[in-house]
Amino acid sequence: MGLFVAYGFYPGSKKSGLIELQQIILLVSVAFVFVGLAIYIFGFGSQISRFVYIAAWIFSFTTISLFRLFIHNRGSLFSWWGQPVVVIGKKKDVAKIIAGFKHARRFALKPVVALILDANFEAEYIDGVPAFSNSNELQQEIRNCGIKLAVFVTSSNELNKRKNEQIYELSLSFPDLIYVMNESTLNSVSMKPLDLAGLPAIQVQYNLLNPWARSLKRLAELIICFLSISITLPFFLVLAVLIHFDSPGPIIFVQERVGKGGKRFNLYKFRTMVTNADEKLVELLKNDNVFCKEYNKYHKIRNDPRITRMGRFLRKTSLDEFPQIWNVVRGEMSLVGPRAYMPEELDEMGDSTKLIERVSPGLTGWWQVMGRHDVSFQQRLQMDEFYIINYSLWMDLYISVKTIWIIISGQGE
Repeated sequence: MGLFVAYGFYPGSKKSGLIELQQIILLVSVAFVFVGLAIYIFGFGSQISRFVYIAAWIFSFTTISLFRLFIHNRGSLFSWWGQPVVVIGKKKDVAKIIAGFKHARRFALKPVVALILDANFEAEYIDGVPAFSNSNELQQEIRNCGIKLAVFVTSSNELNKRKNEQIYELSLSFPDLIYVMNESTLNSVSMKPLDLAGLPAIQVQYNLLNPWARSLKRLAELIICFLSISITLPFFLVLAVLIHFDSPGPIIFVQERVGKGGKRFNLYKFRTMVTNADEKLVELLKNDNVFCKEYNKYHKIRNDPRITRMGRFLRKTSLDEFPQIWNVVRGEMSLVGPRAYMPEELDEMGDSTKLIERVSPGLTGWWQVMGRHDVSFQQRLQMDEFYIINYSLWMDLYISVKTIWIIISGQGE
């Protein structure tokens, strides 16, 4: 408990799920080192089984992580949950931050008021949050109401001198200040602050392009694949039989995708649609403007009439992706990675293609677990780039846990 307090776990705000999982495992491990030393120093070693000690360590960080995940997910649904914040910046930047906080509920930051830096701004509501023209008097009044945390966001092309003045002024009013670098290519959790002879600097590295990281990732994924196949194969044989009797057609759906280096490969999935799905899609897009607009934006249709009864269950639980384990074993895919894009999507991918094609696509990934239902095609590309830049085994572990939660809770699509 003392370690958790020292690392800012109470209140549980301002931590991403990835960072929190990493810190929980680290802090529980440190606590068990102290426990182990106490057992040794006081001579209780002969009375405690090593197996029980290791099992207790695994049980501790597993149950704590799951409990905090549950508390974050359920608690964030209540209006009283979280830390109140004031968001300060230009109107367009503030609107983005407020929308981001409302989407990323686990950060537990509740925007309650906004101060706008635009000249001649008239008071209004931004996404339900009251917004006023910024002033020192209003800052002090908000501070007197008990709000300690301010989030300052400004476009990266503004003058640095004015930025520094604004940050200094805000720091006098609010003891806790977050500075958001909006519209910056450096929005990366892998950033490391550096001191270069008194000059503040940031180091950013593309972790998934590191050959050692990729080799370790490949080894871990092969072990997981073979364990998964040996345990779950009978269950998926049952699914294959159910697919066969649910609708006519092949059990496995094969589709050409783009892999590492732009190499084409055949991706395998359990069939979830009728056999003439491509022809029906052309007909749907031609005759229904609503479907056409949705498909052009998301490259998918949420309530797709081509999906079979068994297919809806498979998509809801994400079990239709399981045959892609064979693609992972063959080296065409990874368990976790960017989306496997279709050849016809390459033109729309633009400059993102160069980075995304440098790594293997994944069975699951960052955008699949962070925004499955309402993420546009361009946002998917940004989230795939975010994963490649910030890759770590911790991040893969977090995505895997989130994927298992989606399967269990039936939040797939």
